[in-house]
Amino acid sequence: MLVLSRRRDESVVVSDEVLVTVLEIMDQQGDRIAGAKVRLGFQSPRHVAIYRSECQERELTDGFSRRGSRRAYPLAGKLITVRDALVRLSIQVPPRIPVCCNGQSLVASPPAKSIDAPQTPAKTTYELVCREEDRITICNNIVVATLDIQRFVPFRRMQPAA
Repeated sequence: MLVLSRRRDESVVVSDEVLVTVLEIMDQQGDRIAGAKVRLGFQSPRHVAIYRSECQERELTDGFSRRGSRRAYPLAGKLITVRDALVRLSIQVPPRIPVCCNGQSLVASPPAKSIDAPQTPAKTTYELVCREEDRITICNNIVVATLDIQRFVPFRRMQPAA
């Protein structure tokens, strides 16, 4: 099983045809959880390529990053698991590819034709809200699981003594 962490508006590409995007990470009341990320597990046959969407963008620009080289300094803190959180996912697949959540077939929005690139085939979009340990099956051989939802909590800085 391949495990990838994704934040809001980040995607995973499965075999160049399926796009799984994290739209929102929220609590039970529907409020957005700031700084949260979800760990998604992917189980598929060995010949199916699975990668982060930014890796595909990097390949398209011939491996050259347009960003300036800036050194990142990590914050001191810890990751905590958020219980009973929800993740809203968007799954785009070619038409006629079945998508199920926990064994139940999903209903998709009709395929939308791309205005920018009319030669690309239309995609069917499924939007669903998942809990921890939900299983999404794509094309009967690819399983996506919501493993857990985490949030970064920085350590408090010590105040200087007066």
